Amino acid sequence: MAEDNPVLKVENLTKRYSGKEVLKDACLSVRQGEIKVLIGPSGAGKSTLLQCINFLVMPDKGRIWLEGQEILHSKKKELYAYRQKVGMIFQDFNLFDHLTALRNVEIGLVRVRAMGQADARERAMAELERVGLKDHVSKYPAQLSGGQKQRVSIARALAMDPKVMLLDEPTSALDPELITEVHAVIRSLGAEGMTMIMATHQIGFASDLADEIVFMENGAIVETGLPSKILSQAECARTREFCSKLTGLYGDSR
Repeated sequence: MAEDNPVLKVENLTKRYSGKEVLKDACLSVRQGEIKVLIGPSGAGKSTLLQCINFLVMPDKGRIWLEGQEILHSKKKELYAYRQKVGMIFQDFNLFDHLTALRNVEIGLVRVRAMGQADARERAMAELERVGLKDHVSKYPAQLSGGQKQRVSIARALAMDPKVMLLDEPTSALDPELITEVHAVIRSLGAEGMTMIMATHQIGFASDLADEIVFMENGAIVETGLPSKILSQAECARTREFCSKLTGLYGDSR
């Protein structure tokens, strides 16, 4: 897809809380199959940017386009359709504790997509198998590891056939030994051509996966570029300082 024809485009997104700007005129675009990775210190605005893109948090200013169509959050039907096309993966999984893995995935297909129960179950099974959970479909979240829970949440998002996936620190709540299994699923999605915007502190993973890295601080996008540039030859001194510290803390963390 041409650079001037992105799948998702964000222009001047701004969000204030109690008069303080936590997101400042953020602009980015992502092409079909592209993976953008957001990095930056805690409080940089990464999560707020992702939540504003999905209108889980309403921006105070800015515009968003999906496949060339501007999304107006005041038009509820249009916003509802948009949210189905932009999948969101959270740090804390957001699963229904009283539902099995299978039901967690199929419930959206039935209630949102109005799919028949049999078809929804077949699709949910396929997505759980896709993320390596074929043998865990009848388990409840309390019976699953953190990595398995996150894979259920990924399967749930995939079942809605998203145009773009937003991933907010998808491995931050996981023990180190469980991170690899979630990374493997995300790598697989990237190989399949899924368009993604992901916030992460896993520097090696970001380096391997990203087409472009976006460094944020104090609510603003400071610098963007190829992983090779941002992680070792950044133009901004603050970007270089942050990446150096991040590498020291996390190593490759692939």
